[in-house]
Amino acid sequence: MSSVRTYASPPPEPTGVQGVAVVGVGTTAQAKVADRSTLSLCLEAARRALADAGLTVDDVDGLAARWPGPGGTVLHPGSVDWTGLFGLPVRWVQDTYPQGIPAALDAAAAIKAGLCHTVLVVGGQAAIRSQAAAVADYTRPSNEFVEPFGAFTQAHFALLAQRYLHEFGDVREDVAAVAATIRNHGHRNPDAVLSGRGPYTADDILASEPIAEPLHLLDVCLATEGAAAMVLTGTERARDTRAPVWLLAGGCEWYRQQYVDPPRYEEVWRLGADAGQRSFAAAGLAPGDVDVAQLYDINSFEVVRQLEALGYAPRGEGASFARAVGLDLDGGLPTNTDGGLLSYAHLGWGGPTLKVVEAVHQLRHEAVGRQVTDAEVALVTGAGAGAQYHNVLLLGADR
Repeated sequence: MSSVRTYASPPPEPTGVQGVAVVGVGTTAQAKVADRSTLSLCLEAARRALADAGLTVDDVDGLAARWPGPGGTVLHPGSVDWTGLFGLPVRWVQDTYPQGIPAALDAAAAIKAGLCHTVLVVGGQAAIRSQAAAVADYTRPSNEFVEPFGAFTQAHFALLAQRYLHEFGDVREDVAAVAATIRNHGHRNPDAVLSGRGPYTADDILASEPIAEPLHLLDVCLATEGAAAMVLTGTERARDTRAPVWLLAGGCEWYRQQYVDPPRYEEVWRLGADAGQRSFAAAGLAPGDVDVAQLYDINSFEVVRQLEALGYAPRGEGASFARAVGLDLDGGLPTNTDGGLLSYAHLGWGGPTLKVVEAVHQLRHEAVGRQVTDAEVALVTGAGAGAQYHNVLLLGADR
């Protein structure tokens, strides 16, 4: 087996992102098919996030927001196109990965550096399938080794899941139990796309249609439409908002460009371990201090892999850990409490922001019907081993 990558030198001491908060979050209704444009959905989510923060667009001087069109640039992400729509200039834009954890961390860095004071992050997606497509368009990009050979996102992750089973034996029942737990959270969430579709057992997951061996239909995430937004600002302005949720620490790992070269288990099985270790150290926390987790659940095996990479279980024991400790609302590590990508929603653009939104609801203690008791610290992750990059964020309640 190839050695897992180690860095030639340690990273600089983390300066942390303390002093920056998520002060507003907003989403549209999530649906299998939206009856509106992406732009319309994004505008609604942005308005809701700003209203949640008690702010207006005039308060914003930083943007991380992929431009969906029509009009504007054809060079994505194109965040600057939003300035024309909003009718105001901004001091800072993020155009590398304008959603989820990378957007939040970059916004925090910009705020702390004095480049701007209030950042709006927004993204969404509609019309994700062409007329004849069997899968969402963004799951089969026009990359070498992908489109020409008929590969798609879940096939990349299935390569890793197959190797996992080869290494550690048939743990599919325990892995299926992870999917069942998260889907049952969505079953009970009236806002989830698959609300009321359950309850599920591990047997139900394994009996569902095969998608890419060893992944079954109920092992894998949705492809839905909608939008999500969040607003971040520094301490001075955050204290004037109703319910700030504080960034404690975070980190990213970028191993390779996503969905170009197929992933190899030997190279990516620990992806996220470095980001997680640095994040916990910067926050002065340990994995056991997390009250609620919002893990990137593109499929059930990826959740198990993250539990191992982030230090919750030894390699090969993530599924048994999940079953023993419990990922339910009253379990030892409540996970993906809204139903996650498996049952709540999964947006091609904006989906990673949904994870932050649910963490904020939990830490504000406003997740009606799914609230984790006394939640104070949340762990959020984005992307995974099949995509060959991973990111981690720790958030703390305003107590």
